[in-house]
Amino acid sequence: MKKLIVSLLALLLMASLAYGALAAYQGTMYVNRSSVNVYKEDNTNSKVIRKYKGGQAVYVDDISPNGKWAQTLVEDTKHGGQMLGFIQMKYLSKKMPPEYCSHEWGKWKVTKEATCTEKGKRERTCKICGKKQTETIKATGHSWNKWKITKEATCVDKGSRTRTCKVCGERETEQFYAEHTWGAWRMTKEPTCTEKGERERKCKVCGKVSTQALDKLPHEYEWEVIVETTDHSAGTRAKICKVCGHDGGEESFDPEGTLRRGDRGDAVRRMQQLLVEQGYLNANGADSIFGGGSEKALIQYQKDRNLNPDGIGWPQTLKDLEHDFGPWEIVKEMTRTEAGERKRVCQGCGFEQTEVIEAGTTFERGRRGDDIRAMQQLLNALGYNAGGVDGIYGKKLDAALAAFAAERELVVEDGKVRPADVDAVFNEWLKTVSADKWKGEGDTASAVNLALTVTPSSDADDTGIQTYSWSLTNMGNTDANFTALLLTFGDTPDFKADNLVMQLDGYTMKKNSGNSVSGTFSVDASWGEGNLNFAGLAVDEKTGDIWLSNAVEFDNSTEPATKTVAPQTVEVDVNALPDGEYPVAFNRGDILSGATGIYMNAVHIFSMDIYDIVDVNTLTAGDTLVVSGEEIPVTSVERSDSEVLVNGGLDGENGVVLGPIDEDTNGYRVWKESDMATFTELGATTLVLADNAEFNDSWNIDAEPVKVSHDGIVSAIAESDNDYFNQYNTSIRVEDGKVVEIKRVYVP
Repeated sequence: MKKLIVSLLALLLMASLAYGALAAYQGTMYVNRSSVNVYKEDNTNSKVIRKYKGGQAVYVDDISPNGKWAQTLVEDTKHGGQMLGFIQMKYLSKKMPPEYCSHEWGKWKVTKEATCTEKGKRERTCKICGKKQTETIKATGHSWNKWKITKEATCVDKGSRTRTCKVCGERETEQFYAEHTWGAWRMTKEPTCTEKGERERKCKVCGKVSTQALDKLPHEYEWEVIVETTDHSAGTRAKICKVCGHDGGEESFDPEGTLRRGDRGDAVRRMQQLLVEQGYLNANGADSIFGGGSEKALIQYQKDRNLNPDGIGWPQTLKDLEHDFGPWEIVKEMTRTEAGERKRVCQGCGFEQTEVIEAGTTFERGRRGDDIRAMQQLLNALGYNAGGVDGIYGKKLDAALAAFAAERELVVEDGKVRPADVDAVFNEWLKTVSADKWKGEGDTASAVNLALTVTPSSDADDTGIQTYSWSLTNMGNTDANFTALLLTFGDTPDFKADNLVMQLDGYTMKKNSGNSVSGTFSVDASWGEGNLNFAGLAVDEKTGDIWLSNAVEFDNSTEPATKTVAPQTVEVDVNALPDGEYPVAFNRGDILSGATGIYMNAVHIFSMDIYDIVDVNTLTAGDTLVVSGEEIPVTSVERSDSEVLVNGGLDGENGVVLGPIDEDTNGYRVWKESDMATFTELGATTLVLADNAEFNDSWNIDAEPVKVSHDGIVSAIAESDNDYFNQYNTSIRVEDGKVVEIKRVYVP
């Protein structure tokens, strides 16, 4: 056993002698050339397993006895773990070679102070390789006191003055002349549009004269007509200077009142409306913008009228469009079973315009829509099999209507449902509604709360036809299916008796003014006697309850009434804010942290300007809209499913866009001259942040949103991208009198 131990010790001793005994060096060394190879064995003919760059740190485990090779461990990227490698010692240094060092400089130390006239020096040392760097410090230059006059000067006689350096005391003396004392400028040569002018002034002391050139005057152009315009062509004119006769070039010009593609405004709208009336343009094309659609319609009109088809609204074309129409004449009377027809003739050119007068919508076989769905529901409810309630007008609907009519000795047409047929079916269905399901006109607390507006959109004409616009909105808290817009006559309307159905539909109106249904219709005063009374009717399909809107009353001579529509008044005590969200404005320096919490100092509280939905739905030309305290005359109103354009929208003069706020807010907001809503300030106050308050900032769309809790809010707002916190992008949420959230969003 003893011999075995001795043998093992001998082997270990031999191994250590073979490779450096007790390690000549262990520690970090640095590559002292641009790159160095790490070999698998201590032989340059062995495999290269890694390369190190100049200045790279290498931890050396051992050095060969001959001092030529350093042993180190390198990462084995192929198999994982580490492997032994060898580097030639001549390419390693115990200190970082300065030429490869990235240098971590220490602070500058001044070795020689700079003075007013002499340069100084300073140096710093690299903390890694010890390299020193020196730098010259510029001389500070003299720091002079103010000049002291020792002899007064004029612009003729030199004076003298001295000054001394505040640092070194050096003295400087100089002689100088005073500035000239100039008199007023005097014109010596008047400039013209062909020659420069000149002016001069004289020194009051020495008499020296200073002159200055004056630029030429601009030409005084007047237009000289070369080719006169006509009512269907442009002219040519030249710009001629009335002083020197300079020719400023020629241009073509239109006769007054000409409209071209790209023009906008009331004149364009008038042209479009005339094209609509005569069947050349769709009604939604009258948008006050002369675009490609209007140009195409105008070209077709010009072709039909044997005018030059160039798509330009020349005075001749516009005059032709206007026509001097005589009164409408009834060609065929309108009834509830057939549409009527009327015509009028231009007294100047004989052009004849015809117009169909619909008493209501007539449905023909093959039609699809919510109105067919409603008709199917009514007939099925009365016990007549109109087929599945799919909104498709097929033969089953005709068969059900024919069976209904036969029992009542009515005459119907195969493949057609006329307004009179709708009246009969609807009124028969109304009689079957039980008392407990008939809710009549609801109120603001009702599940379904229907708000109806009806507005005369034109004066009754000579034939007694009056056109109306209408809109119906559900402001209750339950969805409902709009079924019909009803008309009855008399002083005391009974909407559960016989009615005329102005529109039949199956449109679902979402709760809380989520959306509205609207349209237009024409009424013949000869249909009944007394006042015209309108109401909307809807069904809650879950309960079967029948709801009626408010009644709107007109007499047959009612003229559109004008009104002023302003934002709803908001009364809030800013010093005792109720729970809710508020638009706010503040400076980031107004968020203060004190001993007892975080405060929002002098925060301005706003309310968004909200317009009543009924006011907006009844807004019409001739009314006045108040926006940001300014009264805007309403000259036009255009409605779509999502917004109301006043005066042509943002592109028109005094243009405004009104749009619904959201499904939880009953009203409209307004945009004017930009894509930002308007607000009214309620006052300024100081608010305390709750312990669970958060700041959510998504203002910078190029960065991740910021979300911080109570303790980090002051620093987050102070370090935000900008001081842009105002009512357009910032809001707070208040609970129990304290701020629980500050939120800022991106606004373009």
